Amino acid sequence: MTAGTRPDGPHAARDGGGARRAAILDAASRLFADRPYDALSIDDIAASAGVAKGLIYYYFGNKRGLFLAVIGTAAQALNALAEEFDGHSPADRLARTLDGFLWWADTHRSAFQTVTSGGVGVDAEVLALHRTSRKRLLAAMSTGLVGTPEPRPALRVALEGWLSFVEGATASWLEGGDLSRDDVRDLAVRVLGGVLKAAGHTDPDCGRPG
Repeated sequence: MTAGTRPDGPHAARDGGGARRAAILDAASRLFADRPYDALSIDDIAASAGVAKGLIYYYFGNKRGLFLAVIGTAAQALNALAEEFDGHSPADRLARTLDGFLWWADTHRSAFQTVTSGGVGVDAEVLALHRTSRKRLLAAMSTGLVGTPEPRPALRVALEGWLSFVEGATASWLEGGDLSRDDVRDLAVRVLGGVLKAAGHTDPDCGRPG
């Protein structure tokens, strides 16, 4: 590729620019699944994707940018599940979202541990992406529960705490391996029931918009 040539420019249909970017993301997602951030090189990713490593720098800037794209793609898919309100009860939506989260954590263990434990590869942008995803999840849950993305304080604190519980429980499950994915999902659902009950004791009006 000569200097100044854009892989997604006039000849994008011919050189498959979009397909190559997708292939890079797919390869990186698979490699980050079970290899620590600092143990994975651009050369490894390029070889797995079947592209020149210059394309990785072009599309993503560097390895950190690619990692951000991988995490961002997963977060977007999870948020989309939580925000799909039509035709789904709150209980169904919660179960689907938890199933998606647990599946991703199980199949992308290294990336999950990096993001949630503050390992190598986590910087301000990764943390901001994590916080943004959690805020969207909280807003979606609040909308499903009380009809507004802005819950009253007791419910907001309860839901934030529950999201932290889910992350911690997932990390413990991945380390121990002695419960099924369904067991962890059902446990999280039951814990949420208790959390919502406790929030109601703190603020009897938390079941209505703030």
